[in-house]
Amino acid sequence: RDVTAGRVDAQPAAARAQIVVQSFIERLVNSAVREWSGEEAPEARSNGRGPAVASAWWRALWAEEDEVDVPPTRQRELTRFYQAWQSWTYQEEPSADCTFRLCFLLEPPEYDDETSRVITPSWTLRYFLQARDDPSLLVPAAEVWRERGNVLSYLNHRFDRPQEKLLEGLGRAARLCPPVQRSLRSQSPEAATLSAQEAYTFLRETARLLEELGFGVMVPPWWNKPDARLSVRARMQAVPDAINSGILSMSSLVAYDWELALGDETLTREEFERLAELKTPLVQVRGRWVLLQADQVEAAIAFWERQRDRGELPLREALALALGAQSDIDGLPVGEVLLDDWLSDLLDTLSGDERLEHVPTPQGFVGELRPYQSRGLAWLTFLWRWGLGACLADDMGLGKTIQAIALLLHQRETMPTMGPSLLICPTSLVGNWRREVERFAPCLRVMVHHGTGRAEGEDFVERSLESDLVISTYGLARRDIEDLSKLRWSSIILDEAQNIKNPVTKQARAIRHLEGDHRLALTGTPVENRLSELWSIMSFLNPGYLGSLERFRRTFAVPIERFQDDEASARLRRLVRPFILRRLKTDPKVIQDLPEKVEYKVYCNLTREQATLYEAVVRDAMDELRAEEAGPRNLRRRGIVLAMLTRLKQVCDHPALFLADGSETSTRSGKLNRLTEMLEEVLAVGDRALVFTQFAQMGHLLQRHLQEAFGQEVLFLHGGVSQKQRDRLLLRFQEDERAPSIFVLSLKAGGIGLNLMRANHVFHYDRWWNPAVENQATDRAYRIGQSRDVQVHKYISIGTLEERIDMLIESKRALAENVVGTGEAWLTELDTEELRDLITLRTDAVETD
Repeated sequence: RDVTAGRVDAQPAAARAQIVVQSFIERLVNSAVREWSGEEAPEARSNGRGPAVASAWWRALWAEEDEVDVPPTRQRELTRFYQAWQSWTYQEEPSADCTFRLCFLLEPPEYDDETSRVITPSWTLRYFLQARDDPSLLVPAAEVWRERGNVLSYLNHRFDRPQEKLLEGLGRAARLCPPVQRSLRSQSPEAATLSAQEAYTFLRETARLLEELGFGVMVPPWWNKPDARLSVRARMQAVPDAINSGILSMSSLVAYDWELALGDETLTREEFERLAELKTPLVQVRGRWVLLQADQVEAAIAFWERQRDRGELPLREALALALGAQSDIDGLPVGEVLLDDWLSDLLDTLSGDERLEHVPTPQGFVGELRPYQSRGLAWLTFLWRWGLGACLADDMGLGKTIQAIALLLHQRETMPTMGPSLLICPTSLVGNWRREVERFAPCLRVMVHHGTGRAEGEDFVERSLESDLVISTYGLARRDIEDLSKLRWSSIILDEAQNIKNPVTKQARAIRHLEGDHRLALTGTPVENRLSELWSIMSFLNPGYLGSLERFRRTFAVPIERFQDDEASARLRRLVRPFILRRLKTDPKVIQDLPEKVEYKVYCNLTREQATLYEAVVRDAMDELRAEEAGPRNLRRRGIVLAMLTRLKQVCDHPALFLADGSETSTRSGKLNRLTEMLEEVLAVGDRALVFTQFAQMGHLLQRHLQEAFGQEVLFLHGGVSQKQRDRLLLRFQEDERAPSIFVLSLKAGGIGLNLMRANHVFHYDRWWNPAVENQATDRAYRIGQSRDVQVHKYISIGTLEERIDMLIESKRALAENVVGTGEAWLTELDTEELRDLITLRTDAVETD
């Protein structure tokens, strides 16, 4: 062992293990860094003030030769640079007996509060020794220089070699801070003097670097608070003429005054110009030091050049500013928007900070509004009074139609002389709207602008002026835009407003150009896929409020959709929230207002093909019945009537069901079109639905069509399903979280004996005309254990025997079970003329534009 140790000691230093390993690691790291960075060295960044040898040294780091290529005349400069670099990278590790460190305290210039003037323009950086165990204990440099010995005692603390430590620390700090370097010209430096620019550099850069090297640094407390940024403020007040007229809209004018603010302080234009002339980032405003960035100064100058100090702007722009539509103007952040009482009350109510004034149910309303519907009416009325467009986006089944009808009645009762309102809806909903208005507001005069015999030109204008509500369709809004534009409507209402979600279509542009005092959009899905859909609806409701489509995409759509910008999303939410009311069936305030089961009738038009087939069936059946008319009411006549009723119901369901030809199904049935639309809303909110039909073949057609429409599996239970498969279907729908959301059932196979409480929507695609049978089917979902409210939708074809039989049942509700308790048999007892009245197709049945 001794021999081995001797041989090791005898080896040259370069051959020793530690040196060899260290050399190997250095070469390995050196080679790896060069390889990973590529063949060329990264470009050295320079502020233009560093020595030229720094660039040569940087290049040498990446060269193979590992030598700095500088001429002999610059060797001393290279040595100084290397020493400075070592000082930069060296961080002193305090020894165990080192109980203090050098600390810097930056003080702003002295300020005379009485005269509001700066006494001394310079900033001061004072030096202290700081106790490590008590940072609040600071020994001024002057006290250090007065000590003649090697030990300084100060407030029960011992400082060894204080002068040596102070100078050593100042020497290291001088490499980073030129003012400290200048102070070392003094034999006993106590502080450094800084210009405003140097003080700014110290605060922004040097202080952090000194702290990283272990120095103590103390800066003015205001520096660590949020920047007092330069911003613009707006003071706004309503123009008296707009208030006195009582006619308000998004175009009503609002007076504004622009102000410049630095933090919380308002600046006059003269004050700002004086501060800008100082050309320094640190300025004093009314006794407070604040940061004035050069880019902010330039932005403010540009702002004053482009904007007028005061003027008027539309209410839509004033509200948008107050709600944070613009985060900046000409590069300056928009700060506080100060509103007068009139505008402040409006904004508080829009934002939900103030309670809405209660609006009683209109006298002409037949029925009762539920509490959440009354709140909806109050909200709609508030926006109408202010001339602001509203989007009622309640969940399907909460009664958007009823609330809109109540608003129309309230408008009419409040302003009896107001002109007609225009309602635009999908063709499939025209009949539904007319019947809902007749049911809940029979006093309203309704004109349906639809079909081949619709009014045109001056006739249209005259008939519209004689009406309270004109109902038309999206297709006609584009086709008959010339006639529709001849009037200024009191209100323009869009049902299923997502039909204008594409803002560039001719249909959407035509509707946006219609003139009206008030606008209302009804939709369960204000945004389906893209934010531009929201812009399109808001542009109809309150034109110009969200700016141009291009600006909206740049400010909101792209940042939110592409980059998930939370700040932009929050700003957009603040902007649109006052104009969109959306309640869900799961909302606590809504749940307590809802009954456990709500039934709706869904009125659907026939397509032209359905109408043609319907009339053909009626014609053929009546020819057969005439031959039987002279004889007694025999079984043959009863058979003819029952067969006719079945065929007519098949036609109302779908032409492909009646023809049994296996043809395609899309767009050929008014019922199927409406069912597809409603199921789309059901799926959008994650609900589940049962769809009942009395025809097994119709169930197959529904299953195929809905699977193609929604791209997902649809379950179907009918009489041909085995017991084992039936049990599997039921268990899957009821228990499997991933099961399909739509379950089609034939009325006889699925109408009794099932528990399907996972569904909260029940659709009766065709009617059995026996309330007991329909209720049994409905109770598959609505039964003990159901935790959600159930909505029942009963489909009725307008102008057909379906509607007439439904009206007959409703008119004799008390006798319904006696009248229709045996299904359709009672219809066979009607005489031929009664039967003709029942089945004849009315002109309003057909879905035409």
